[in-house]
Parts: sequence; C-alpha cells; structure tokens
Amino acid sequence: MDRTSPRPRQFWDDHASLFKNRSLAETYKFRPPYPDEMYQILHDLLGDRRGRILDVGCGQGKIARTLVDRVDAIDAIDFSQEMIRVGKSLVNGNHHNLRWIHGRVEEAPLHPPYDMVTAGSSIHWMEWSVVFPRLDEILTTDGHLVIIDGDRPVESPWRDAELSLIRKYSTNRHYEKMDLIQELADRGHFQPIGDRWTTPVVFSQPVADYVESFHSRQSLSKEQMGDENVKAFDTELTDVLADFAYDQGIISFQIATRVTWGKPLA
Repeated sequence: MDRTSPRPRQFWDDHASLFKNRSLAETYKFRPPYPDEMYQILHDLLGDRRGRILDVGCGQGKIARTLVDRVDAIDAIDFSQEMIRVGKSLVNGNHHNLRWIHGRVEEAPLHPPYDMVTAGSSIHWMEWSVVFPRLDEILTTDGHLVIIDGDRPVESPWRDAELSLIRKYSTNRHYEKMDLIQELADRGHFQPIGDRWTTPVVFSQPVADYVESFHSRQSLSKEQMGDENVKAFDTELTDVLADFAYDQGIISFQIATRVTWGKPLA
C-alpha cells in the first residue's frame, strides 16, 4: 500500500461528515478527559519554548482549551461549526491565546509557523495525501506532529458485552481494527520518533453520562442510528452496567492515552 492509495473505507468523508451533526457536538462533553500525563508529554516536547500550536480536528477544543495557559498561542481548527460553537461556550473557549478556525485543515487559511501540531483522535478522518505534506510545510524544523488516541476506557469488566453492543448497533459497517500509526508509517505519511502510553488512571462518572458518551462517536450518532436504535442501545448498555455501578449509579474504569510524536512526510 503506497501513499497515493485512498485511506481505509471506514474513514471516508461520508462517515467523517457526521461530526457536523449537532447531537455529536452536544454529547462530546461526556467523553472521558485525557490524563494529565498526556499534557505533560506535550509540555516536555516543547522544551523551553512556550510555542505556537495548531490543534487539527479540534472538536470542542478539549486539548486546545487545556493548553492555552501553557503556550504563546494556539489555533484550533475543525470542519464542524457545531463543534466550534459548543467549544466557544466552554471553559477557556474565549481565551485570548486561542483562535478558532472553521474549515478543513487541508485547505483552510492557517497562520504558520507552528512549533507543534496536535491531533486528538482526528487525523484518520482527513485526506492523508493532502494533510501530511501541508503539516510538513507549516511546522518549524524541530517541531512535531503529535497523534493522540485514547479518550475511552482501556480496561473494564464489562468491555466484552459493550463491544458486542457496539458491533450490533454501529452504523459504520466498514470498520476494521488497525494500528493507525503503523498504517500511516507504512504508507509513507508519517515518521514516528516516539510512542508512549500514559499510566492508567481511574475515572468515574454516572452511568447515564457514560452511555451518552457513545453518541459522540461517529458510528453511534443519534441522527444516523434513529430514535428506536438509540433507545435500544441505551437500554441494553445501561442494563449491562447496572451490575458494576455503585453510589447511586456511578461507574469507575481506567483510562490511558497513546501519544505518538514524529514528522509528517511531504
């Protein structure tokens, strides 16, 4: 497979476009946070610089809004106006160091150079043959592209039952499990330099919020599933979780994030 080949079918625009839906933007807040260690890794990669950062496929700006006090400036770009609308209303959404950009990173006006580009669970949705050469152009010589993955449980006793429900109700029938970093490297889009998992930490949230978080994911968007399937999925997952909930419907699970940094290839 070479760099001119289309990206895998599960990441094509007909699936990616669902992130423009209002329901995905409004349920995104229920996803678990990234661990603090992830942000420390970003800080360490910047070294002595505060730096200028571009966050691509920023969604509601979960990464960008957390970094604003640690950097000189950060641009957060997303093609979903709904995501940006919600992001602006959240903590640090109107911070003076943060500039929101609505558009596709493949073609929207940007403001380089950047000392770092971050991509939190987003780069797979972009046009690889276009976006990686562009990121190579806008990064400083010693800058890194940092690909971040992991805002979901890494270990839970209900995982097998949960995966069964996801397979049953998912609207993305092209999904195949893959190592995205290896796929990008094999195609000549990305040269990894470092790859690290954060130490697992425990996160707790109400069962209702946990169930709702799944509708912030493209394959389980409410608009695409339809009311009947949304209700059935929510009921079945809630029933699964009932055996693990405590303290008036709270569940706890471990979260960890994979952080991979390297160079985008032109």
